[in-house]
Amino acid sequence: MPSITRREFVGAGLVGAAGIYGASRLYRGVTDATFDPWTPTPGTWPLRRYDPANTAHNPNASPPREAPTARRVASAATTARRPRLSPLVGADHLVVYGSGFAAFPRGGSDAVRERDAPTPLAGFGPDGRLHAVVRDDADAPAALVGYGAADLRETTRFGLDADHPQGLLVGARETYVGGQDGTLRAIDPDSGRRWRVDGATPALADGRLYAADAPLDGTVAYAERTGLDRRLTVGPDRVWSAGPTDGFPDHPAVANGRVVLGTHAEGGGVLAAVDADSGERLWDPRRLGRDVSTPAVVGDRGYVAVGGDATGFVAAVDLSTGETAWRDDVDWRASTPVVGGETLVVAGERRENGERAGGVVRAYDTVSGDVLWTHAFDTPPAGVALVENRAVVTAGSELYALA
Repeated sequence: MPSITRREFVGAGLVGAAGIYGASRLYRGVTDATFDPWTPTPGTWPLRRYDPANTAHNPNASPPREAPTARRVASAATTARRPRLSPLVGADHLVVYGSGFAAFPRGGSDAVRERDAPTPLAGFGPDGRLHAVVRDDADAPAALVGYGAADLRETTRFGLDADHPQGLLVGARETYVGGQDGTLRAIDPDSGRRWRVDGATPALADGRLYAADAPLDGTVAYAERTGLDRRLTVGPDRVWSAGPTDGFPDHPAVANGRVVLGTHAEGGGVLAAVDADSGERLWDPRRLGRDVSTPAVVGDRGYVAVGGDATGFVAAVDLSTGETAWRDDVDWRASTPVVGGETLVVAGERRENGERAGGVVRAYDTVSGDVLWTHAFDTPPAGVALVENRAVVTAGSELYALA
């Protein structure tokens, strides 16, 4: 399936979301839950999938294993029909982004920064600075904006020649943003120096850059840049190309010498894995369902969520063989697997007669697959982040902490 179809699909979604949600605004009110200050362990990035390798595994989190209580952290009063805001947890701030943008102190209180315009991508870097892809409105060109770590004031702004940015990743030296054209842009967040390579969604592991959805070549890997060539505006040499994967690829995850990813396809997405050194297939791609997430990766196991029209399943997969270790069939569309400690947390969307009818967040024991708890929401969760002993969830206009 041609890669350009994936980029058109994602781009159309972002334009639609911007048009629907551009009127969102934040409600300044008393919250029911706060967070103690914390500092991420050195070497971890608080991104949507937690680290630059996209493993979706936060080893420093210990999410609840008993049925949790949901407490409201923040609320957005909105005239938008369906606000979609993902949670992002930094050292000192809680951020929600997507149809809009708002940042709160970790201790609660009013928002310190907010925007009533599309912010489709955001992530904290290892130095604590926030980087976000923003648009002033649905038709405006995208820009990469940097915010100071202490007060989240805007410090840098660089234009992006990408119609539909995707795949933000904040590294130690560059920030990476992919586009529907299959080009990955690497930008120095201080000087604005940039270079380009093929790919749309990046991952970083052991000094090597990987990217999925490169035109014609699918998943690709690039050589590590040295201290000398970091001053140049040309990208690194390509090491290998694994070829296209059936369907529209999600972000790649890299761990234990493997690159794994899930794909979306009407005829059935797949779970695929290749060797990180050579790009050779480790096993034949597994066709699992329409929407196959890139798994959360811990050791040799991947925890994948699969969504269909109205049902799905959650499974643990042995990444050395591709075989299923355990599986839970559910009557909702499963997505967004994340792991903290020995607990897997998955979000899901319920549908009735083709329409959204609420959602769930469910926790599993990673070893046995036993269901630990399930929490229902009136609105489908848009994202889950694990921090400390909490699962932070956005559902509609609300940001909750489950603990």
